[in-house]
Amino acid sequence: MIIFKTNRIDKPKGNIMSSVKTLKDFVMEAKSQIEEVAVTEVETLMAEGYQVLDVREPGEFAAVAIAGAINVPRGVLEPAADLVMKGREELQDRDKKWLLFCASSGRSAMATVVLKQMGFQNVKNINGGLEAWEEAGMPVIKNT
Repeated sequence: MIIFKTNRIDKPKGNIMSSVKTLKDFVMEAKSQIEEVAVTEVETLMAEGYQVLDVREPGEFAAVAIAGAINVPRGVLEPAADLVMKGREELQDRDKKWLLFCASSGRSAMATVVLKQMGFQNVKNINGGLEAWEEAGMPVIKNT
C-alpha cells in the first residue's frame, strides 16, 4: 500500500501550506466573485424576469422545490449550458436572467461563477439557499 503525504498543516497554526484547497475555500472564493441576493429579494427579481435554477441533485429537487424552478444539477451544469454541445434549451440564451440556489448556497455559488465564465450576463446566487428560503417562511413544493 502506498501512502501519499502532503505538506498541508491546518491554516490556523500558520505552518507550511500546500496549494490544497478545502470546499470552504472554493465556496468563499466563488462568493467573492458573484452577486448574491437575499431570499426576500427573489419575488421582485422574478417579476423582473429572473428564472430560478436549482443546482441540487434530482433526489433533493424531487423532495422539496421552489415553485417554477428548473433543476440542472451542479454536476452536469457545464454540458447543459454548453453552446457547442447544445445542452439544455433553457440554458442557451446568455442574456437570460438566472437566480441560482442549492441547499445552503455553496454549490450554487460555484455554479454561478461557472455560468459567468460561460458568458451568462445576469446570474445571481440566492444567499443561504433552500435553508434560508424555508427559514424565511417562503413557499415550497414538498413531495411526501
